[in-house]
Amino acid sequence: MGSVRSTYRPGYEVAAERIIEYIQREGLQPGDRLPTERAMAAVLEVSHTVTREAIKLLSARGHLVTRRGAGIFVAEPSEQLPSEIWGTMLLDNLEHVEMIYESRRAVEAETARLAALRATPQEAQRIRDTAERTVTAAAEDDFVAFFTTDEAFHSAVAAAAHNIFLASIVDNLFGLMHRLKAFGIGEARDAMQRGAAEHSAIAAAILRGEPEAAAGAMHGHIENSVEDYRRLVREKLFSRAEPEQR
Repeated sequence: MGSVRSTYRPGYEVAAERIIEYIQREGLQPGDRLPTERAMAAVLEVSHTVTREAIKLLSARGHLVTRRGAGIFVAEPSEQLPSEIWGTMLLDNLEHVEMIYESRRAVEAETARLAALRATPQEAQRIRDTAERTVTAAAEDDFVAFFTTDEAFHSAVAAAAHNIFLASIVDNLFGLMHRLKAFGIGEARDAMQRGAAEHSAIAAAILRGEPEAAAGAMHGHIENSVEDYRRLVREKLFSRAEPEQR
C-alpha cells in the first residue's frame, strides 16, 4: 500500500504564492513598491492576518523587503538564506529539518578537519573533556545533560577550527536544533550512547592531528544522527496512524 501524503497547506503559504504571481503579473521589479497589506488582502481575497503572515514568509525568504513607514518592496531574490530566517523558520516542515542536518554534515565535517590542523593543546583538551561528558550523560540516560554537552562538544570543535564564520553557522544550526528538540524529536538511549562513542572517536582523531580521519568521523556522526531523526519521525507517524487502523 502506498503512503498517503497530506494535501493540506497553510493559508499563508497559498497567499505567498499568490503574491509572487501578482508581482509577476504586474511586471514589478526589485525596488518597486507593493500595495499595503490591507490592499493586498483585498486583491488576494484573504484576511489581513493571512496576508501579513504571507508577507513575513516572503520577507524571510528574501523575496520582499518591508520598511517601516515606507511600505513593502520587491527584493532581489537570493540563493543565500537571509539571517532573519534563523529565528523564524518553521520546523514543522520536514524538508527543512533534513536541510539542517545536511548543512551540519557539510559544515561540521570541515570544522573537524580544520580543528585537527589548528587546535591548540587547550582547545584539544576541551574537545576531549566535552566528549567524555557526553559519554557520562549517555551512560546515565540523561537526555538534558546529553544535549547540553553534545552542543558544547560541537561548539568546542567549531571554535578549534579558528574560522569565525563556520563557528557562527554551527551556533545558528544548534539554535535550530534547540527548537527541533522542543517539537519532541529527542534522542533514544542507544542513539545517545552511540553518539557519545562517536564524539570520542572524533576527539581522538583531532588530538592525533589527523584531519581527514576527523572529518570522516564527524561526517559519519551527523549521518547517523539523520538516520535517528528519520526513524523517530517514522515511529511518531506510525504511532499516530495505529488507532485509525483498529
